[in-house]
Amino acid sequence: MTALLTDSVQDVAVIDTALRLAVPLRAPLLLVAVLPHARPSVTAEADACAARAVVGRVLPRVRRAGLDHIPVVHRVTPRGTRLRAAGAVLDVAARHLSSVLVAAARGPAGLDAHLLAEASALRCGPFVHTAAPTAWTPSATQQYRPGARDRPTAPTGEA
Repeated sequence: MTALLTDSVQDVAVIDTALRLAVPLRAPLLLVAVLPHARPSVTAEADACAARAVVGRVLPRVRRAGLDHIPVVHRVTPRGTRLRAAGAVLDVAARHLSSVLVAAARGPAGLDAHLLAEASALRCGPFVHTAAPTAWTPSATQQYRPGARDRPTAPTGEA
């Protein structure tokens, strides 16, 4: 089972979907952190720090589920087509013998679930599962009361 993390808000939906599929099977998760193309001046320490930030956002959920995980970093190449970028991600999943890849419906160029599914069909690769987008919910401090002229108020405890 592979979860494609692209350093976006949708990573939470991706990891929740991957956990929902992997927990009943007790399958380990391959966490692929996709990072944008880096300039040659980027050091290995900066690269590792960026990867830890992406994986670190979802790691508490994986640990609470009690699943093993394998973090992997994938850099997007600056040249090539969108299908080639999707194919490179599929190659990472294939190297780890993953049969299911969970990705967000919207992602960076070439890494959304629809294009990954197309590339997977062309290559006879893993099944691509699309994670539904997360719904936006206002925080508790941003509650509105009728007649308050649409200004946020402090939580009142009203339901």
